[in-house]
Amino acid sequence: MELKPRVLIVGGGAIGALFGWRLSQSDKVSVSLVCRSNYTEVKTRGYLVDSAQFGKGVYRPKSVFQSIDEASLCGSYDYVIVALKALPNIYDCADRVARVITPSTMIMLFQNGIGIEDPFVKRFPLVPIVSTVSFVSVKHENGVLKHGGFSMLASGIHLPEHRLAYADKLQFICDVFGEQGVSSIIEQDIQPYRWQKHILNGSTNPVSVICNGASCQQMAKNPHCRTLLEETMAEIFVLGKKVTGRAFPGVDGIVDPESATSYIKSIPVPVYTSMLVDSQCKRPMERDVILKNPI
Repeated sequence: MELKPRVLIVGGGAIGALFGWRLSQSDKVSVSLVCRSNYTEVKTRGYLVDSAQFGKGVYRPKSVFQSIDEASLCGSYDYVIVALKALPNIYDCADRVARVITPSTMIMLFQNGIGIEDPFVKRFPLVPIVSTVSFVSVKHENGVLKHGGFSMLASGIHLPEHRLAYADKLQFICDVFGEQGVSSIIEQDIQPYRWQKHILNGSTNPVSVICNGASCQQMAKNPHCRTLLEETMAEIFVLGKKVTGRAFPGVDGIVDPESATSYIKSIPVPVYTSMLVDSQCKRPMERDVILKNPI
């Protein structure tokens, strides 16, 4: 009997849980999840899912590990999806997953920010590293996974010398996502998509902390906050186009700062940034990949 490709998702928060749930609906792959802080909860009860796109239900992962070390004892993995927060000033994500990386592994980085690929290229120069940008509204709170009406993944193999050799492997997992309702595209140069998402991440995250707890919609509707947002977005547009040498793809109709704030105002439920939540909970914020690296 042919064995299914094995997928290990490292990080049991909103992103890891949502896309782990979608992959688990397929009979083409075997999915495992590494959870740390919420291991007992996920192992016992799973996730209650409330998705405008996919409906309601319960996601109980068939295989849940409490640590990378535990996961490494159960064989090798064809795909390792990294859904950890990128905190290079606190820890090295590449070192954290090293125990489960083999020459046959494809590493997929489901992380926000700019320059997230560098630690992985340095640590695993011969392993294919895929930079994946997720366009999705999802949050995980008190065991409930609340997801909006849209999910899209844009992926690209980071190093040009790996693109031809590993194209089929990336296409396979993207097709599985697509079969489960997640719009999934492959781009030769993924960085314009990463900068596209950073238009929102790089502006709303720091401004929400400065505004002491405002939701994204509140900021977009407040004249003073909106001005600060749009001025920051304008800088990201200029910088991103200069760095990548390409125009942004215009996902969600965001083609300039004004269309970005209009998009924010159109979101029906309040959105609070991860940096704001981390600030309020006295947790480390993703300052390097969201602020330092782009600057």
